[in-house]
Amino acid sequence: NNSTSSTKNRAEKLANEIGSYHLAFNFDSIVETIIKLFSMVTGSIPQFTLSKQTNSQDLALQNIQARIRMVLAYLFAQLLPWVRGKTSGFLLVLGSANVDEALRGYMTKYDCSSADLNPIGGVSKVDLKKMLNWACEEYGYTALREISTALPTAELRPIQIKDQKEEQCEDHSQTDE
Repeated sequence: NNSTSSTKNRAEKLANEIGSYHLAFNFDSIVETIIKLFSMVTGSIPQFTLSKQTNSQDLALQNIQARIRMVLAYLFAQLLPWVRGKTSGFLLVLGSANVDEALRGYMTKYDCSSADLNPIGGVSKVDLKKMLNWACEEYGYTALREISTALPTAELRPIQIKDQKEEQCEDHSQTDE
């Protein structure tokens, strides 16, 4: 699993604070199945790596999870009303890509940048942090402060491969300032 317990805890805490219906699950089996399919078809097994020599394999493996998030977000948006006893309707998928990521090209096509609505799509990371801290004070959602002070991370590589802060800041020259 690529998400840290800190990330999972912040998500659950925010959902509880705002009264949101929250589900969490592990992507590992889905990613493993896709890698097995690729390996079965090609006879090759891509690997995560710390070296730049096989960066294309590493990036392709990271993108599996990023893109699967989008596919699953739409699946859940269409079927959760039914699961919850509604006879019709659907939910909207919210995106989480910000303008800094878009301007730097730091995104995966068809990932969190693909959504029905992206409320922070035109907001810089600096302004977003200010807004989260304001909303924390204004509405008492303490999870927002935790989110605004968390280290930036895509969490698309296995945790044991490389420190997540190093991944985003070194591999993609991304900082929050």
